[in-house]
Amino acid sequence: MPLSVLTPEEAAKALKVSSKTVYRWIAAKRLKASKLGRKTYRIQEKDLVLFLSRHR
Repeated sequence: MPLSVLTPEEAAKALKVSSKTVYRWIAAKRLKASKLGRKTYRIQEKDLVLFLSRHR
């Protein structure tokens, strides 16, 4: 089964927060994300679920 990945914008929509908030969480290392380029991030679905379990 392929891993599901999300953009920060998709993660923000799923969490009902702004994309700026998601980028802050990534910068603070609260939310694990892979950096693909200078400003491009991807978040694995499993990391988003783990984040939710720790912060809700």
